[in-house]
Amino acid sequence: MDTLHTVIRTISTETKSRRDHLSVFREFLAHLDRIKREAPAASPRRKAAPIKRRTGK
Repeated sequence: MDTLHTVIRTISTETKSRRDHLSVFREFLAHLDRIKREAPAASPRRKAAPIKRRTGK
């Protein structure tokens, strides 16, 4: 959590006030939500074709 706090603090423009861990974590989650919304939707995966088996002699 301390590392997360440090990373968010370096990204953030505000460095004068000291914020608690909960607000930093909420900001981190907000960043993840924003990234998720901006990411293109993944195309649905196609099913693999069934394996053709050889018949034995």
